[in-house]
Amino acid sequence: MILGRFYKVFGLGMAIALPLGLLLSTPPIQAAVPTRLSPDQVSTALDRVPSWTTDGQTLSCTYRFDNFVESVAFVNRLVEPAEQLAHHPDLTIVYNKVHISLTTHDAGGLTELDFALAEAIAAASGEPGEAGRSCEG
Repeated sequence: MILGRFYKVFGLGMAIALPLGLLLSTPPIQAAVPTRLSPDQVSTALDRVPSWTTDGQTLSCTYRFDNFVESVAFVNRLVEPAEQLAHHPDLTIVYNKVHISLTTHDAGGLTELDFALAEAIAAASGEPGEAGRSCEG
């Protein structure tokens, strides 16, 4: 009998079995920490997401929708880009408003990942087939 664990490979719809010995002897893969952007780089990158704001450490935006259902539908549209980038936003939903905050904790501030995800979020902020929304002031 082979002892092992099954792992689902997301996006491929399949599962693989790994022998238990391999699981115990293989060190975890460490992803490289993205490089923190300088204040000048942050200022330049803000041009890509013009309605977003920053305090130098985080990138923030609040979107307003017609109701709670639309707010939750928007948040659900953020799952795919966040998973693709392996970078996840801090989210707050208050009825028809969704507040998003991005930072790269491992880098101690903003990185290219934050701006790439902000761009994807901005694109997802409109209903499918519509232009994206602007952040509230």
